Amino acid sequence: MWRKVLLWGGMMVLLALLLAGVWLRAWPDVEMGRRLAENNCAICHDLSETRKHKKGPYLWGVVDRAAGSVDFAYSAAFLGVVQERPFVWDESHLQRFITDPALFVPMTRMAQRDSAHPLAFEGIESADNRRDLIAYLRRLK
Repeated sequence: MWRKVLLWGGMMVLLALLLAGVWLRAWPDVEMGRRLAENNCAICHDLSETRKHKKGPYLWGVVDRAAGSVDFAYSAAFLGVVQERPFVWDESHLQRFITDPALFVPMTRMAQRDSAHPLAFEGIESADNRRDLIAYLRRLK
């Protein structure tokens, strides 16, 4: 009898923990987004309020900003895409770009690995990580 009670109790605790984990991942983790930005973006992009360009344009205020709108020497590939079909860096466009920059903007400089640019960004596969990163970028304003 007590074995059944303990078994069912243990299963209920495990189920509760599983559901709590799924529930928590239903919302963006901004702290994880910050770490992702520091490890993936800050190498080439300024994330601070100072809005200084590095190898890439600053990312402060990037969410809901018109693509190519800051004074920066963008690659010809990027400018070509923006001139052909202007867009805003909303969540949908950021998702697509962060998933695979070279697919979103063929020949974009940030996705090209060469001796002058050894740290090419090839994208983030995890949908949860992309969501967390965008949630963090949204706070940069």
